[in-house]
Amino acid sequence: METKTKDLVVESENTTQTRNYDYYSRELKQVFSSLEELKKAELKLHEEQDAKAKLQIEKKERAKEVEEAYLEYQKVREEALANISKAEKKWLELRDKFAKDYNGYHMTYVNNNGKKEVSFSDLLDNFFIW
Repeated sequence: METKTKDLVVESENTTQTRNYDYYSRELKQVFSSLEELKKAELKLHEEQDAKAKLQIEKKERAKEVEEAYLEYQKVREEALANISKAEKKWLELRDKFAKDYNGYHMTYVNNNGKKEVSFSDLLDNFFIW
């Protein structure tokens, strides 16, 4: 929004200057020498404000998307951990029952190449007391 203001005469020892009108922008809190300059500066300000508003909206939308993905991750993770726990419990019960009935259990762990890593009975013999 612009306002016309009349300048006062500026007097110094040797010169006197007068300007007819200056244009003041309340939004920019700045004085412009022409109406065109003022409108151009305010238009630039409005474009910058619009760009910031659009960026904020985009940022909120993407943050919401990230939060939704995290919630989905948590849900899948909890289900997976529950399944792992259930399978581990079943395996341990069966292993312990087998080891009790037959005085031990042998299981060989292998990597993807089929190479023997360690046998389960090695672990039982060295670390567990039945």
